[in-house]
Amino acid sequence: MEILESAVRTRGDLAGAFEYEETDGPQSAAAYFYLCETHGEAVGRIISSIHIRSGAWSITGADIAVKWDNGEQRVGLFVFGVLTAAFDAETGARYGGRHGQDFNAEIPWT
Repeated sequence: MEILESAVRTRGDLAGAFEYEETDGPQSAAAYFYLCETHGEAVGRIISSIHIRSGAWSITGADIAVKWDNGEQRVGLFVFGVLTAAFDAETGARYGGRHGQDFNAEIPWT
């Protein structure tokens, strides 16, 4: 199973992208959130990444959302409706990750 969800900033220059892939079955699965350059419809290089989770995970595409904040400065990953990770496109800061562990990151969001 592979899940890919993304959101491109209105300017068309950056995108947040979530990837969950089971390469050799659920036990070898990995989930990452990326900040990428975009060029029109094409995705460019990965600027930064956040490890979200490894191993089996009972999710579907409906459980994931990638959204830009109101000022389009930060792009966030929402898992089951909860902001789990984010990138600040202006400062390069990364927030969150490690979903499912006892980790409660304070992620700025507007």
